[in-house]
Amino acid sequence: MQTTLRNFRYGIRGLTQRPGFTLMAVLVLALGIGANTAMFSLVNAFLFKPLAIHDPERIVGLYSKDTKQPDTYRAFSYAEYVEIRDANTAFTDLLAHNVAMVGIREGETTRRSFADVVSSNYFATYGVALWRGRPFTADEERPRSAIPVAILNYTYWQKQGADPDPLGKTIQINGKTFTIVGVAARGFTGSTALMSADVYLPLGMYEAINNDFEGARKSLDARDNRSLIVIGRLRDGLDLSAADAQLIATSARMEKPLAEDRDQALVVRPLSRLSISTSPSDDGDLRVPSLLLLFLAGIVLLIASLNVANMLLARSSTRKKEMGIRLALGAGRSSLLAQGFTEGLILALLGGVAGLGLAYAGTTLLVRSLGAIAPIQIVFEAAPDIRVLAATFGFCLVSTILFSLGPSWNLSRPNLTSAIKSDDQTGTEGGKGNRLFSRRNLLVIGQLSLSLTLLATAGLFVRSALEAIRIDPGFRMDRELLVEIDPSLAGYDEAQSIQVTRTMLERLRTLPQVDSASVAATVPFGMVSLGRTLQRASDPPSDADDPSKQDRLVSSSFNVVGTDYFSTLGIPILRGREFRESETAGGATAGATNVAILDKLAAEKLWPKQDPIGQRIRLVAGNAGRASRELEVVGVVAAVREHIVGGKPEPRVYLPFGQETPSNLHFHVALSPQVTPGGDAEAKILETVRRELRAVDARVPVLSLRTLRGHLEAGFDLWIVRTAARIFGLFGLVALVLAAVGLYGVRAFTVARRTREIGIRMAIGANANDALQMVLREGMMLTAIGTAVGLVLALLLGKVLSGMLYQVSGADPVVFTVAPLVLAAVSLLACYVPASRAARIHPMVALRGE
Repeated sequence: MQTTLRNFRYGIRGLTQRPGFTLMAVLVLALGIGANTAMFSLVNAFLFKPLAIHDPERIVGLYSKDTKQPDTYRAFSYAEYVEIRDANTAFTDLLAHNVAMVGIREGETTRRSFADVVSSNYFATYGVALWRGRPFTADEERPRSAIPVAILNYTYWQKQGADPDPLGKTIQINGKTFTIVGVAARGFTGSTALMSADVYLPLGMYEAINNDFEGARKSLDARDNRSLIVIGRLRDGLDLSAADAQLIATSARMEKPLAEDRDQALVVRPLSRLSISTSPSDDGDLRVPSLLLLFLAGIVLLIASLNVANMLLARSSTRKKEMGIRLALGAGRSSLLAQGFTEGLILALLGGVAGLGLAYAGTTLLVRSLGAIAPIQIVFEAAPDIRVLAATFGFCLVSTILFSLGPSWNLSRPNLTSAIKSDDQTGTEGGKGNRLFSRRNLLVIGQLSLSLTLLATAGLFVRSALEAIRIDPGFRMDRELLVEIDPSLAGYDEAQSIQVTRTMLERLRTLPQVDSASVAATVPFGMVSLGRTLQRASDPPSDADDPSKQDRLVSSSFNVVGTDYFSTLGIPILRGREFRESETAGGATAGATNVAILDKLAAEKLWPKQDPIGQRIRLVAGNAGRASRELEVVGVVAAVREHIVGGKPEPRVYLPFGQETPSNLHFHVALSPQVTPGGDAEAKILETVRRELRAVDARVPVLSLRTLRGHLEAGFDLWIVRTAARIFGLFGLVALVLAAVGLYGVRAFTVARRTREIGIRMAIGANANDALQMVLREGMMLTAIGTAVGLVLALLLGKVLSGMLYQVSGADPVVFTVAPLVLAAVSLLACYVPASRAARIHPMVALRGE
C-alpha cells in the first residue's frame, strides 16, 4: 500500500513538472473516454438503468395469444381485464392502460401530446407513491364515469413552471377541463425507459379522450373493444412458466360470449423497455445500433490511447538516464512497470473526469434535440449513475493498459551503461528510431488507419443524411402547406366533424394564394400510420390471421382522403380517376361511397399484369374491429414513401373522406406558383391560413401549421438519420484530429532528434528544400500505409453498415475518394510544420554542441 501511494505521489509530482505534456495527454484522453462514456450513458439509460419502480424484475406483461396462431396476440377488453384481475392467483396486482394522443391547451395554443389512460391501481402495481396528491379511485376508473381528473408527469409539471401547489388546479385536455389530483414521482416512466406520457387520466375518461384514427368508435365497456394493455406484478416465488400454468385455470373460468374468444390463451412474458405493445417484444432492435455506437466509440478510445502511447515513447527518451540510475540503485523492473502504470492511470483518471463532463454535455444536448420533436415526454437524468461511473473507470483502465505498458516496458529494460551515459540526445531506439516501421511509426500508422475507418463511416452517414433531405417521396414538397386539426377536441361528434372539416376546406380553397386543397387522415413521415389487409373480392373470404390464405392477402398502408388529394400533392394518377364529391358525401347516396383507389404496388400485387379499374377489393375483417366489406377500384396512383427509415414503400389503399372519418385530420394546401418557397409570402400565408380557420370555428384547435418540407425536417425519421450523421461525424472528426496530432508529434520529435543529422546533411551540400522534402516524404509514407490499411477496414465496416444507410452504398465511391483525400490533406499539414522547421535548421547551430 505504501509503495502504491509513493508511486502516486511521485507520478503526480512528475506530471506537474511537465504541465504541457500532461495537459495535452489529458485532453486527448478526455476525447476518447468522453466519447465512450457518452455512448454508454445512452445505452445504459435505454437498456440497463433500473426503472423508477419497486422490484422491476417482478413486473411482466400479460398477453392474450391465439392458440391456432401462436405468433398472434391481441389486447384486452375492460370486461376481460376485470375478470382476470379478480380471478387470477399469479399476480399480486394487475393494471390496465391505453396510450392516447391528446391535445393539451398551453396558453393560446393546443399542443399534440400523449396521455396514459390507466386503471385506479396503476401506481400501486408499480409500487410507486405519487410525489404529490392521490391516485385515481375506483369510481374514476369505472367505464363512462367521465370524472375529469388528471395526474401530471413530474417532468411535464417541471416544464410547466413547477407550481409548488398544483393540486386542485386545472388543465385543458381535448377541450375539456380536468382537475389535477396528483403529480407522479420524479423519474417515473412506467414500464418504459426514458419515455413517458405528459398526463395520466382514469379509464372512466376513455370515451372522452380516446383517439379514433380509424373511425371505429367504441365504448370502453364493449366486450369487443379490445384496447387495453395489461401489466402485472408476479407473486413472489413464481416464474414465468409457473404463472402461465396458473393462468390456464383462470382462462378456463373466464366468460367467453364471442366466438373469437375461444381460441385465446393467457401467457406472461417480460416487458420491453422501449415500446408499449399488445404482443411480447424484446429490445433486440436497439442492441445492434448500441453495439455499433460502442464499437465506434471504442475505436476513438483506441486512437486516443495510441496517441498518448506515442507521446510517452517520445517522453521516455528523456527518462532513460533516470531509469538507468534507478535500476543501478537496485530497483526491480516490476517497480518501474508499476510506476509507469501508475503515472498512466493518473493521466487516464484525469482524462476520465474531463470525459465525464464532455459526456454530460453531449448526452444532454442529444436528448434535448430529441425532446424538441418528440410528442412524448423524455425523462432523462444526464448525471452519471454508478453504472456510468464504473464504465468510465473501466475505460480509464483499458486506456491505461493500452498506452502505458508498452512505453513502461521499453523503459524498464535499458542498457545500464548507455542509459546512465545518455545525454538525452540519443534516440530511444538507437538507430532503429528512424526506420519506417519503428514503434512510434507503427502507432501512427494504426492511428491513421483507424481514423480513416471512422472518417469513411462518418462520410457514409453524412451522405445518407444528405440523400434523406433530398428524398423523392413521390409527391410535391415545395409550395405545400400542412395543417393538422382534430374536431373531436372541440367535443364534436362524427357528423359535426365532417361538417366543420368541409367548411374549413372550402374556406381554404377560396384563398387567392391557394391553388388547391384537400384533406387526409394521415400524412407521410408523420407519427401515425394506418393499415388494412386487402384481397380480391372474387376470392373466398379469408381471415387476416389465417396462414393458409396469406398468399391471397395484401398487407397495405391505408389513408382516408378527400377530393383533389392527388392533384394537390402532385401524386400522378396512372389509371382511372380521383374521388368525386358524391363519393365523399359520407353515405348520402346509397353505394356511392363504396370505392377505393390503390397505388401501383397494391394493384400489381392484387392483379399482376391486369387492369384493376372496375375490379373489386375486400377489406378483410379484423382490421380496427370492422366487418369485411367490398369496394370498387376507381383509380391507380403512383407509390409514395411514408418513412425514410425502414426500406421500400409498401402497398397503399385510399378511401374517400366521409366513408370513414377519423378524428385527427390534415389539410394539404397547394400554394400558387407566385408564392416563393421559403420567402416572406410563404410565412404570411401560414398566418392567413390560421386566421381563416379560426374564423370558421375558433373552438377547433390548429395543432400544427407548417410547410410540408418543414414537416419532414421536423420529423422523427429525419432526426434519426441526421443524429446518426452528427454522432458518426463527430467520431470521425475527433479521430482525424487525434491522428493529425499523433502524426505531428512523431514528425516533430523526429526532427528534434535528428537535428544533428540534418545539420550535417546541410553542411555537406543539402539545401533547405531537401530537408523539407525528406521530412514530408517520410510523413506521407506513413500516411499512405495507414490509408491503405484504413480503406480495407472501412470497406469491411461499410459492408456491415449498408443496411442502416439510406440510398447510399456501403462502398460509396464519393466517400471512399473524399475521405482519403481529407486524411492526406490533414496529414500533409501535420507534417509540413515540423518539415518547415527542419528546413530552417542552420548547420553551425546544429553542430555547435559537437
